Amino acid sequence: MPKSQRPTSTDEGGIDVAAAADSAGTDSSSVTDRDLDDSRTTEDITSLDGDDFLAVNRSKRDRLRAEAESKGGRRGGRSRGGSDSADRVPGRVATGGGGRGTRIALIILVALSALLAVTTAYFAYAWVQAEDRADAAGPSAATRSEVMRIARDYAATVATYDPARYDDLDRRIREISTPEFAKTYITSSADARRGNASVSGTSRAVANDAGVESLSDGTAVVLVTLDQTVTSPEVSSQVPEGIPYQSRVKVTLERRDGRWLLADLGTV
Repeated sequence: MPKSQRPTSTDEGGIDVAAAADSAGTDSSSVTDRDLDDSRTTEDITSLDGDDFLAVNRSKRDRLRAEAESKGGRRGGRSRGGSDSADRVPGRVATGGGGRGTRIALIILVALSALLAVTTAYFAYAWVQAEDRADAAGPSAATRSEVMRIARDYAATVATYDPARYDDLDRRIREISTPEFAKTYITSSADARRGNASVSGTSRAVANDAGVESLSDGTAVVLVTLDQTVTSPEVSSQVPEGIPYQSRVKVTLERRDGRWLLADLGTV
């Protein structure tokens, strides 16, 4: 039978049924029936026999399918590229490798926290030690109590006298004072002693209160309150119990040869 009269395996639309069936077995990226319709001409169908016609259709179908796959790959590449470019926004931190970076940051923070804790503990310890050294270097409570007791005793000693026994007063003053103060005090009080002796005035003194004004390694200044009772035969009939007299004196002590000595005494 001539080629022009041979029956072809086409449907009413002019599509090769065998080619369409073969095309139906391809994936979603394969050439569609419409693509095949558009690619065929009347000349292709009428001028080729059945085998040649099938071969031409398969060749065109493969070509169109390759073109479609190539277009799909380019679209996918553009999509992926767009995603990458979106990640590269200025001011944004890249998320790639974030897990490792986070772990490193946490390790650094933990190390810094540990260092801060050690440093804080050291400075707290150093502060306490510095305060202890300052306390040790400065006067202790025992030293303060000692100088207040001594100042009270010395003030009461100097303010207790009997005009008939000034020699005993001078002896006691020399025992508790620096040589310089003993000499100055005894000499300067000569006129007062003569006046007191003329009326036979006696004094008994006690010191109950004292406070440290200043205290260093070798010098202490203490304020002392003196309570005196002065008696005299000339007033004993009026005030037989004596005349009370209260005064405040500033006592300066100096430490010499391991002993606190009276270095000055004056009325405040």
